Amino acid sequence: MILVAALHAATYTPDNLPIPYLQDKTQYVSNPDGILSQTAVDSLNLWLGEMETAHGVQTVLAVVERIEGGDTYEFCMAIGRKYGIGSKEQNTGLIILLSTGDRAYYILTGRGLEGTLPDAICKRIENHQMLPALREGDWDEAMLATVRAITHYVDGDPSLVGSSDFEDDDDTAALIAFLICMALGVGSICFAIWLDQRKKSYCPSCHQHKMKKISSRTTKNKRLGLITHHDTYRCTHCYFTKEQHWDEDIHNGTGAAAAGGALGGSFFGGGGSSFSGGHFGGGSFGGGGAGGRF
Repeated sequence: MILVAALHAATYTPDNLPIPYLQDKTQYVSNPDGILSQTAVDSLNLWLGEMETAHGVQTVLAVVERIEGGDTYEFCMAIGRKYGIGSKEQNTGLIILLSTGDRAYYILTGRGLEGTLPDAICKRIENHQMLPALREGDWDEAMLATVRAITHYVDGDPSLVGSSDFEDDDDTAALIAFLICMALGVGSICFAIWLDQRKKSYCPSCHQHKMKKISSRTTKNKRLGLITHHDTYRCTHCYFTKEQHWDEDIHNGTGAAAAGGALGGSFFGGGGSSFSGGHFGGGSFGGGGAGGRF
């Protein structure tokens, strides 16, 4: 049965490896073959989320049966180049890969994380925390012990800045953009109202904007479900007089009421998922880290 399962397991490339973080920013673990238990995945996601929030270390942790070519270093570098894991400000991306079928692993650190997790420290974590569990086939403990150890070193580096500090800048920029859009929107509405008033005040006889409304009445047609408005305008310059008529649906309403409803729905309507997709910040990798086989 194990042989049959291995034959049917997918072989992953950097292009087809699922990255759950892009759909849900709380999910750092890619476990497409179900090698890790859900309990382990939940714990890893929680710890990695806290590490990003507190120290700005953005992580992709992948556990798969096999990777194309079997070279975990090249695979991690390709993932790093493809997605730009980590922030541009700190370059603190982190990729942890375990390929159980290839019996290979790698911890790849972003350029800005190489001081916190130099190659020697990565190798020490692998030798003391990861390898003993891997040799026992305990994939859960191998990843849990590795992330616990990494967290210890990251917590001890006061130079790492939490992602929330960068998010504050993003929030400020987003607020400014929103206010600009609102100002443009209000300006457009005001211009439309002014233009409408200009059209209504235009006199086709003397070509001046001197038309004023002098009377208004309504008639109701219950059979058609319409209210017809009759407005009378007179030019204060040449005394030209004209009438304008417009209909309002009794049941649904038109004009300002309908426009107000559309505005409310646009800005305040709609639900949505509890968690939005995450995005990577354009971090770079210089090849720091360590790996091996078991």
